[in-house]
Amino acid sequence: MVRRMSERFCYRCGISENEGGPLIDGLCQVCFRKENPVLLIEDEINTELCQNCGSYKVKGTWVDPKTYNLEELIFEVADNALIENLALNERVKSIKIAPREELEEIEELSIGTAHVSFQPLEWHVEYFPAIINYEVEIKARIHEMQKELHHEKKIVTVYVRQTVCPRCQKFLGGYFEAILQARAEDRVLTKEEKDEISKLVEEKVDEIMKRDRMGFIQDTVEKEEGLDFYMGSTAAARKLAQIIRDRYGGSISEAYQLIGQDRITSKEVYRTSVRIRIPKFRKGDIVCDKKGNVYRVEEVNGKGMLLKNLLTHESEHKDWKSAKRDEIDTIEHERLEAMTTSLTPREVQFMDMKSYETFELEKPRFEVKEGEIYKLIKVKGRYYIEEKK
Repeated sequence: MVRRMSERFCYRCGISENEGGPLIDGLCQVCFRKENPVLLIEDEINTELCQNCGSYKVKGTWVDPKTYNLEELIFEVADNALIENLALNERVKSIKIAPREELEEIEELSIGTAHVSFQPLEWHVEYFPAIINYEVEIKARIHEMQKELHHEKKIVTVYVRQTVCPRCQKFLGGYFEAILQARAEDRVLTKEEKDEISKLVEEKVDEIMKRDRMGFIQDTVEKEEGLDFYMGSTAAARKLAQIIRDRYGGSISEAYQLIGQDRITSKEVYRTSVRIRIPKFRKGDIVCDKKGNVYRVEEVNGKGMLLKNLLTHESEHKDWKSAKRDEIDTIEHERLEAMTTSLTPREVQFMDMKSYETFELEKPRFEVKEGEIYKLIKVKGRYYIEEKK
C-alpha cells in the first residue's frame, strides 16, 4: 500500500489522522490526552490543624474552623488542603469543584475549563496524623480541536497533623499587646457596671476574633477603680473601647510603654494602654446645669442622657456635647419623704416624715393628693417633688 503524502500520522503511535482524529501538535486525540495530562496533583499532601483552637491555614493564613466536631473538622481541613494543592495543566484557566453526579453527566466543556470532583474512599481519624484517601476525578478541555474531554482519576492521600498555631503559642505563653482599662470619671465603677462591661466585652470579643485572630483576652483583672483586660491585639482593645463608649458614652485615651526591641527589625516595641472612661453620671443621680435647673438622670447611654426636670417634670435629652456645654454636673442634695397635709389652688403643704416640720411648695403640674406620701429632693434649701412613694 502506498501512503499519500498529504495524509498525516501521529508521531507517537503512528495512527493516521483519518483513523485517530485531527492531530493536535502532531499527536492523535488519544496520544494528545496522554501526553498532556491535566490532573497534576501530588500523590500525598501534608497539612496541619491547631490542637488547641482547631484553626488551620487557608492560602497561608490561619483561619478558625467552621465546626468543632473533631471528625468533621479533620475532613474540613483535609478537603481544604486537597483543593489548595490541586495542581492542573497550565492550559486550564477555569476550575469548578462539582459533585460526582454532576461530573458524570458532563460531555461538553468550553476550552480551558475543568470540572473536578473528589470524595474520600477510606480514612482513619481516631488518632494523629489522621489519614484520608481521596479519589480525585476531573474532566477538562484544553484545546479547540479536542473531540473527547480529558477524563482522569487519581488517588491522593492527605495527612492531617497536629500543631500549635502562632496565636495559641502566644496565648499559652501569656502574651498580651495591650491593656484595655475600663474606668469611670471621678468615681469608681460599681459592681453592676463591672458586671455589665465584662459581659459586653465577652460577647463582643468573639465577633472581633473572627476578623482579628489576635483579639483574645489573655486575662481580666478586677481593680477597686475598674477593670483591666489584657488583650492580644491593640486593634481589638481599641475596638472594644469604642463598643463600651457607644454603650455608655465617655472618652478614650491611650498611653504607651516601651517594653523592648524587635530582634529582627531592631525597632522599639511598645505596649499600649487603651483607657475608656465612662461618664460620672448614673441613673438616679441628681444634677444641675449652669442656669440652676435641677434634674434627675433617667438614662445614660452612648448618645447622651435622658433627664427629668424636677421643677417642670418634663423629660429632656442632652447629648454629651450639649451636657458639657451646659456644664451639667452632680450636685449635693438631700432626699426625704413628706406627706401632703393641705392643698390650696396654688400651694401644697408638706410635713417631713422624720422631723415633722411643715413647709409650703408651689403646686406642681401633676395631681397631688392630700394625705399621701411623696419623695422630695432638697437642693440648696429648695424642695423638689420627685415622685410619689
